[in-house]
Amino acid sequence: MKTKSVLFLIILFISCQSDLVKKPKNLIDKNKMELIMQDMMLMRSISRNYQSFIKEKNWFGDKYIYEKYSIDSVQLIDSQEYYAKSPKIYLEIHKNIKFNMEKLIDSIDFLYKEEMRKIKENQTKDSI
Repeated sequence: MKTKSVLFLIILFISCQSDLVKKPKNLIDKNKMELIMQDMMLMRSISRNYQSFIKEKNWFGDKYIYEKYSIDSVQLIDSQEYYAKSPKIYLEIHKNIKFNMEKLIDSIDFLYKEEMRKIKENQTKDSI
């Protein structure tokens, strides 16, 4: 019982320390950070599935993110570390990314179904 109490106090103490995290001078805005992290997740996913094609075209990479969002590597690392040490903010960022990804998947699914419907219509017209 004592070990559980001590463990609980240690965890409580550590969790209270997250408020002491200092904001970096060049902190990326939370909304912009969401977009950056979302793009990074999409790029990783696409790279895994189409690795040979991506390497051939050299489309994705860190340079793409830095140019698109007008940031540098130090700013990105500092911001990632800051948000990772602030669990409430980090969780909110990931919830928003998940929501955006679900919307994206729904949009792609809708477009796919619409395209399949058009193909079936054309096949029906051609057979008549």
